[in-house]
Amino acid sequence: MSAPAAAKARRPHFPAWRDVPSGIYATAAQLKSMDLPRRPGPAAATVDGRDGIGRRTTITLYRIDQSVPTASTAAQLAAARSRVENSVRARVCADCGARPDRAPIATESYDALCPACWHIRGLRHRQEEAARERAAAAHTARSLLRVPQNRPLGVLHVDYTERGHTPAGNRRSPSAAKITVIGANGLVLAEPLLRLVPARAKGIPDGASDPVSGSEILAAILSQLTVLIWNYRDLDDLSAGLHSQGAAWPLPTDGHVHEMARLTAAWRGEVTPHGERPAAVAPGRADRMLYLLGQIADTEQAPVMPIAAAP
Repeated sequence: MSAPAAAKARRPHFPAWRDVPSGIYATAAQLKSMDLPRRPGPAAATVDGRDGIGRRTTITLYRIDQSVPTASTAAQLAAARSRVENSVRARVCADCGARPDRAPIATESYDALCPACWHIRGLRHRQEEAARERAAAAHTARSLLRVPQNRPLGVLHVDYTERGHTPAGNRRSPSAAKITVIGANGLVLAEPLLRLVPARAKGIPDGASDPVSGSEILAAILSQLTVLIWNYRDLDDLSAGLHSQGAAWPLPTDGHVHEMARLTAAWRGEVTPHGERPAAVAPGRADRMLYLLGQIADTEQAPVMPIAAAP
């Protein structure tokens, strides 16, 4: 491998701009737009981004500490600055007053912002969105607790009987599933323990019932309910096990099943410093799911503090 090729292979590559360390790298255009313009040194890294017309591309980055001043003299810089209307204002962050080396970010909605204030504005916008989603989640929870009495609420949770792993390290399918269904009053409506493997398989707990007949009984109960689950992914092992034993899927298929995981994440409304919305942690029991649903339904919506237009 030639020296230039080897150097290129060693360059860091960042999958997104948020992964680029602050204050270390810049594009050639960013270096040129600095308060005291600079010329790039050797290419130092790359980042996935978009070009001027929105197409995905790989952008070359340069280390700021390896850049050099342009040939412009102080007099030339002053003359260029004087020809641009509001040029001084454009170099000052409209929120905190910082005067960063790199040009602040400007949009048509508001004046120029430094990277920190731009990030804060973005987080505030995400928090406003979260507040609106929290109010919608509380409304949905109240609706679930007020479902018509001819289709009352049933909260369903599944606990699996695990069988460990194979010598190769692969997880074995569970041998049984205990399915707990409680009503809005907290009373148990059904609690079958269904076998998910052949009857002669190892690790089947005592009392596990035939999956075919047990699933039919459970389906008859659930068909009369509005069913609340945490998420469908938690039921993958149940679905696979029942299918392998020739048993029918017991949950209603007519739109009367609701996932609580997304509802809970919306109600919690947490926004990370990176602007992401973390997934909610599962309650782990049917009674705790019902308790959580009650908490969501009882939420008093806090007023949302408006901010300027979001980036």
